[in-house]
Amino acid sequence: SSSPPPHNLPFLPGFQIKSQQSEVTRILDGKNIKYELVDISQDNALREEMRAKAGNPKAIPPQIVNGDHYCGDYELFVEAVEQNTLQEFLKLA
Repeated sequence: SSSPPPHNLPFLPGFQIKSQQSEVTRILDGKNIKYELVDISQDNALREEMRAKAGNPKAIPPQIVNGDHYCGDYELFVEAVEQNTLQEFLKLA
């Protein structure tokens, strides 16, 4: 059983994003859910597109999107996993 990442530790932003991203991909891999990683770090247009889909001009990765449907951020993803509603969260159900 994996415990959630400690939220009260100071993280370098890059490190936190990487650890959250690898947690998301690890969970998806474990459930055999196919996904595509989009690296927005080098591309302002992609970053703006992600923020537009999230409806938040300050949104940081990972943000989960299925096609044009915005699913949610890391916290909502983890919540969906804990509540066994991941299929609904990812708009697969």
